[in-house]
Formats: sequence, structure tokens, C-alpha cells
Amino acid sequence: MGYVTTGSSNSVTNGETLALDIMIAQDEKKAILLMGIFTIENLDTLVAAADLKKLSCELWAKTDDVNKTTTFPVKICEFSYDNNNPGKRIYNFPKGYDDGYTYLIVKIRAAKCTVTTPSTTLQLSFKDKNDPTDPKPLVSLPFTVIAEEAKPEIKLFESDKTVVQRNAPVTLSWDVKGTRYIVREGLEELKSGTDGAGSYTIANIANGDHSYTLEVQMGTVSVTKTILVRALGESKLYSNANPTGAYAAYKIGNFCAGQDAAYLYSLMLKTENNKTQIDHIGYTNTNEGFSDNWHRITLSETEKNKLKPFATAPLLHMKSAGELHGRLFFIGGSYVKPMESANAVAIVTLDAESESRVTVIDNLPWDSRMGHSCAIFPHGDQDKIWMMGGVNEWGAALNDIWVSGDGKVWDNIGLNGSVNPDKTNPVKMPWKVRCLNGIATELDANGSKTALWLGGGFSEIGGTEISDIWKWDKNNWTTITPLIINNNSYLSSGLSFLGKDTIDSTGIFLLGGYQEQENKKKYFYRVTLNNGKYGSNQMDTSAGVDSFATTKDSKIVTAFFKGCLWYMVFTNEGDLGITYSDLFYWVPVATGRTLILT
Repeated sequence: MGYVTTGSSNSVTNGETLALDIMIAQDEKKAILLMGIFTIENLDTLVAAADLKKLSCELWAKTDDVNKTTTFPVKICEFSYDNNNPGKRIYNFPKGYDDGYTYLIVKIRAAKCTVTTPSTTLQLSFKDKNDPTDPKPLVSLPFTVIAEEAKPEIKLFESDKTVVQRNAPVTLSWDVKGTRYIVREGLEELKSGTDGAGSYTIANIANGDHSYTLEVQMGTVSVTKTILVRALGESKLYSNANPTGAYAAYKIGNFCAGQDAAYLYSLMLKTENNKTQIDHIGYTNTNEGFSDNWHRITLSETEKNKLKPFATAPLLHMKSAGELHGRLFFIGGSYVKPMESANAVAIVTLDAESESRVTVIDNLPWDSRMGHSCAIFPHGDQDKIWMMGGVNEWGAALNDIWVSGDGKVWDNIGLNGSVNPDKTNPVKMPWKVRCLNGIATELDANGSKTALWLGGGFSEIGGTEISDIWKWDKNNWTTITPLIINNNSYLSSGLSFLGKDTIDSTGIFLLGGYQEQENKKKYFYRVTLNNGKYGSNQMDTSAGVDSFATTKDSKIVTAFFKGCLWYMVFTNEGDLGITYSDLFYWVPVATGRTLILT
């Protein structure tokens, strides 16, 4: 009869906890009925001599029942320590023992493994009463154990703040396993030490982006982890990201953050001879700071003409594997101009050659519309474009949702997120029909999209305020009660995610504009959640409040980039056309703890 140890674990790590499970079976899967003495030898090659007495060695077993279903393991015995041979364990089965098992499992445990060679061999010996041979032969099974070197580990490395005002203190903390650790900023060593936990405080962090790296060494192996801390100016609204100097002739006419928040993209306009036209696509990335340094992707005259009807449409960005910059999507009609509705999408493939960058997909299954909202959010197992609400070409407000992974094929979704097979009869959402509303995507601590927020807007173009706020989470819409936007009094409404910078923060911010002659007050709130109740805190807008000046025909477009809130305002001025505010960003408060996506 033959015996095998198939399915066993044979790998151990020096310096780590020892946990070996050796499974023994008869090669024809017949039951093993143990008799006599079961021995395990050479255990002294696994642990140090001083630790042998504390080593645990047990025999467990399991069997197949009549339905060929394997049972849970049961403990048979614990092997005895041999004073005369510390590396040996034995157990003597009584003569009347008659329990047969299909599988035997030898479990060896110790607090620390110490193997001095790349591998070692244990010797297991027993007799099987079911062996037809008489006298019963001694079964001797060698079992090879492979020793691996212990590896360093970073259990924790974080900063108490990720976005902070300059000259404030920042504390780095860590917990590591290894023989030595080094904390660096760039090539400068800040602190070093040995195994365990530690911390380091930067008393006055300088303005800009800071990269801190923790290296942990053990033998010839090292591991590293890098964290980012962003130190910014004082908490107020800034507009210094707009083109200036030699580029002052250009104006940001539309913008969005990249799908992974690593870039800002813009549609750049140029005014010459009192005429404003599309000029090029601009982009800036997270490594360039808050400046007017925008890179350029040129557009041919044909491409500019294709984009002209979409200039003020909702703009989003998506990027697939293998793409450098990805694609921009101009979706439907205008943010704010009632006569510019559409059921088409313009796709700008940023990595394509000139003359082949812009594709227009028209006659899509959803109603031609304007004043709608769009966001990138998961549907199924991938990020998709979500388009919601707006007003159709007859001026009727909508409350439907359409999703697309490529801007070409669109699905209408139902109340629980399932696809509606009847595209001619779109499902109505539980929230009221609306246009010019705010929308924001909530992220978790890892930057993953977890919820979609929608709120504010108007019952129709020039209509009454719809000040409720809704959240899409786990395939369900819920209303955020009792919170409403600015006591039902506003001229524009915007939502943005900025990061959960306090314990009770949702990371969602509400902002909106005003006109003094209409007695509509500006507002800028952080949405809070405390003991299951939503509330809001007023933020400081003492600097840059003119950027909130809006009308009922305005749309606030927001984005999350570089740990800050970015936004601009589109306003329909009637016969004068559409006006664009500067692109503004707001720096978080000094205690901000938020995301830095790169």
C-alpha cells in the first residue's frame, strides 16, 4: 500500500510563526486505521532548541461519508514530548483503537520558525491496521519543508493630514516589521530606526506637493511605501489657474477633471476681432501646481466646427487601458441655453491624429435635452457615463437616467439600477423632474466611487427651486432629510465632493450664487452626518465672493482635483449669448484630511 502527502503546506518563513499542516492519505483513498506508535522526527530542524518544548504537534483527521462528502476535521490526539529526543514526538495508539479515517492531518505549530538550511526533511512513521500484510509494516513518510527568508512589512504609514495650509505641522506615523527603516522626503533622510512603530513631525511644512517614502529593510530585501501631502495657501477662492500673460487671449469655455482625477481638461476659446471661437483642448496635471500652465491638443477647423454645437454641453473624461490621455465626451445639449438641446454626443479621442479626433454620435435613444447633469460612476462592473434629468426640446423637465460605457450605446436604468429593456418608455426616478441641478460623486478613502449625490435645480428653465438632495447608494435612491439647499432660496445650485476632512463630514459641499437685488444670499456649506442625522456647516467665503454672482439661468460646474474644489459658472445672457466665469478653486481648511488622487 502507498501513502501520499498531497495537499499539504510545506513552506515556512524564518522568524515567522510556524504553521505546518501535513495531510496524509492512502493512494487509493482507503481508510487508514492507526495502530502502535506514530512518530514525528527532526522537529529540531524547524525551531530553536529552547523553543522545542513549546512546540505543539497534533493529529487531526477527516473522512468521506456515504455520500462522498468530506467531513470537518476532528482532533485525534496530541503528540508527546520525548525528553531523550527533543526533536521527536510520539503517540501510542491503544490496542482497541478502531476509528478509520480517509485523511490524516498533522498540525505543527510554534511561535517562531528557525531553519538554518534552505530546506529540511521531517520523518513521519506509523502502522496501518488496514494493510493486508502481516506483520504490519512500518510506514515511513519523508516530508520536505522549504524555508523562505522573512520579508519586511509596512503595517502602517500615514500622515495626520493629507491637504494642509502651508507652515502648519504635519505628523507622519508608521508601524513596520524589519531590521531597519528609513523615512525620506526625496533623497533627504528624515528619520531611521529599527522594528516597530514610530512618528515624525514636520513643524512647518512648505508650500507645494510633498512626497514621503518609508523604506523597510530585512536582510537583502526591502519594501517601500510613499504618501503624498499637499501644502496650500490660505483657505479662500483662487482664480490663478486661468490663462494669463502670452496666453491671456484664451478663455476656459468648459472643463472637467479626468476620470482618475490626475488631469484637468478644458475647452479653450479664443477671442479675436470681438469674436469668440473654439481654439484647442487644454490640459494640466497634478504635478504642475496651481498655475496657468496648460498644455495644448490642437484641433483642425473641421474638428472645431463639429464641436461648436457642443461647446457648453456637459463635459466628461474617460480613459481605457493603453490610452495616454483617453477621450472627452460632450453630452447632449447646452448646460444653460434653452434652444440648444440635442440627443447627440461628441467624442474627442485625445490620442488620435489631427482631423480624426472628433466623432459625433447622433440620433441616440434618449430625449433631446439641455440643462441636464452628467457624471462618471460605476454601473455593473465598470465606470460609465451617467446622464440625468434636464429639459427636453419642448421645455418639459425630465427625471430619467441613461448610462453608457463608450458614449455610443446607451441604456435606460430603473429604480434599482437594472437596465430597462424598453428604451421608448424611460423609467422615472423617485426625485422630482429638474434641470440645472448639482451633481457630485462621493469617494472612499481609497479613491473608489461609492455614491452619487444629486440636488437642487429648478422645475423648468426659469422655474421654481427644487431644493431637495438625493443620494444613490447600493442600487437605491434615498432623500437626504431634513437637509435642503439654502432654505429653498437660491439662484443656482452646485454640489461637489472634496473629501471627508472631519469625523462627521460626508465630503459633500453645497455652493450657490446670488444677486443682491433679488435678495438671494450666497451659500457655501459642508454637509455633515452626525448620529444618522444630516446637517450643514457654513464655510468661509470672505475672499472671492464675486465668483458666486449668478442668475436663475446659471449652471455651476464642479470638479475634484488636487484635493481642492474647482468650479466655473455658465450663464445664459439671452441675446448676448453665454458668459463664462473664471475657473476658480477653493483650498480646504487647515485641518483638512482628504484625498490626493494622482
